[in-house]
Amino acid sequence: MSTTDLETKTRIMREFYRLRASGQPVPPEVYTRFVAVTNEGFTTGPEIGTRVPEFTLPDQNGKARALGDLTGPDGLLLVFYRSADW
Repeated sequence: MSTTDLETKTRIMREFYRLRASGQPVPPEVYTRFVAVTNEGFTTGPEIGTRVPEFTLPDQNGKARALGDLTGPDGLLLVFYRSADW
C-alpha cells in the first residue's frame, strides 16, 4: 500500500470514528467509504436474501449445529463477524 493510500484510508477511518464518537449520524457515503477501506477488497458477506447452502458447524460448546436445525418458521438471521481474535 502506498503512503497516499494509507493517508486516504486513515482519513476515511478517522472521519467515520469521529462521527460515531460524537453521536452524529454517519452519512451513507461515509459509511460506504469506511466499509471499502476496512475490508480492502473483501466482500462483507452474502447479499441480504441470499440463500445459504446447508451446513453443520460446532457451536461454542462443541455441539454440532446444522442450518436446518436452527431455522425457525420465520427463517434465520445469520450474522457474519470477522475477528482476528478467533
